[in-house]
Amino acid sequence: MELCRMWEKYKNHALIWFCSLALVVIPAIGYFSAQAAQPKTVTFILDGESRTVATRADTVDQFLQEQRIAVTEKDSLRPKPEKKIADGDSITLTTSWTIPILVDGEEKLIQTLNRDVESVLRDAKIALGEKDRVVPELGTRLRKDSTIEVKRVVEQIVQVEERVTFQEVRKNDPSLIKGETKVLQNGQEGKAIAHYKLVTENGTEISRELVKRDVVTPKIDRVVAVGTATATATAQMDDASQRVMVASAGMVSRGGKVFRAKQVLNGVTLTAYSAEGGGKPPGSPGYGRTATGVMAQAGHTIAVDPKVIPLGWWVYIEGVGYRRAEDVGGAVRGNKIDVFVNTTQEAIQFGRKRNRTVYIIGPEKP
Repeated sequence: MELCRMWEKYKNHALIWFCSLALVVIPAIGYFSAQAAQPKTVTFILDGESRTVATRADTVDQFLQEQRIAVTEKDSLRPKPEKKIADGDSITLTTSWTIPILVDGEEKLIQTLNRDVESVLRDAKIALGEKDRVVPELGTRLRKDSTIEVKRVVEQIVQVEERVTFQEVRKNDPSLIKGETKVLQNGQEGKAIAHYKLVTENGTEISRELVKRDVVTPKIDRVVAVGTATATATAQMDDASQRVMVASAGMVSRGGKVFRAKQVLNGVTLTAYSAEGGGKPPGSPGYGRTATGVMAQAGHTIAVDPKVIPLGWWVYIEGVGYRRAEDVGGAVRGNKIDVFVNTTQEAIQFGRKRNRTVYIIGPEKP
């Protein structure tokens, strides 16, 4: 009974003490719980870019979920997803990219974890030639939207046949009146083989450099004589003066005509012959006919060695005049000419003339 009276007396004090004790204990429990849920600080490196992140995640996988980042089997993640993380840890994620590569006329899509051009080409197993170019350059860092282009460069020597155009060479000629011209030599194109160093890029020519040029057929320039003399001055000049001026121009003035000799023969021996002494009787089909098929004419026809003077060509013989090579003879060899005359008696009178100068002119008479 006494115990009951004591409880009734002190129960209010006990209730107050218990509540006070509860107020002290409950805050302490809340304090320790809050301390356990404090966020951790980690270094997160994503595709080479680093940042500091506060997280409440316990594992790497939870951290990535917290960051809303999905990881595929082609990505590179360190540490593993199930690894517990602590304050100050580092998490590195390198995602796989698809990089287009333009090479050999087609586009290749390469899945890669690498971030520089050279490494991506290695992943794609693309070999580069010594002269090949890459855009961007091999050491360049890539972005997700980057594209790589391989340019195949080929150097080779090519041969090209070329026409060589002839020039026109004009020479002053005092033997011609001003305004007059005369073609001394016709022009002819030549031919050459040009060797070029040709550089192509993806099959397109980007440069061409001449290495050498071999002449197959030389060009022949056209030579034209241009008159420089006035009609009055030409008429007033004596024969000796005209010869000097003509000679200075590389021309020859003989028998009142001016010509350019193809060749000058010195020390030529002259003899004479007639149809009567030709060995064929008068009236026969071959009587008086030359080796070229034309009838021999006095003052016109000569017999020559064709190896020295071509048949059909004109010559000027000092002391004789202009003659045409139309015939040959068994005794006519080298620097010897047989001049056709009308009769055997004239041939005997002509005799043998030595050391004469002969100008070989050509197929056209001056």
